[in-house]
Amino acid sequence: FRRFNDGKLSFEEFKAYFADGILTTDELRELFYSIDGRQTKYHLGEYLDVLSALEKLNVAVLKAMDKTKEEYQGSSVLGQFVTRFMLRETSSQLLSLQMSLQCAMEAVEAQSSTTPSWHEEGYVSRSCCKND
Repeated sequence: FRRFNDGKLSFEEFKAYFADGILTTDELRELFYSIDGRQTKYHLGEYLDVLSALEKLNVAVLKAMDKTKEEYQGSSVLGQFVTRFMLRETSSQLLSLQMSLQCAMEAVEAQSSTTPSWHEEGYVSRSCCKND
């Protein structure tokens, strides 16, 4: 899609990524051109801080993994154990966050849907019920 590699997102790319089964193609097109002509940072609300934190987290995790790759083999048994534990714990925390986000997305999509969905029929994703 990026024939000219100008860093701009085409409508087709936008549609491929953001089509959610709720908005029609015309609604997506209207949204695309609305966003295209404005500064959208004001629409991010609390998610501006979230996305910024995620970017920093991504850099920190990649840096830690690079250091692990360099130093793991030469580490003591205790050092290797701690590294494995920290990787498992980091992965577990990220998975927990991902499951919470998935549940929130499912709930928001169910509220946005104009057609009956499995949520309205009494079926709820097991991942969303875990803490109930």
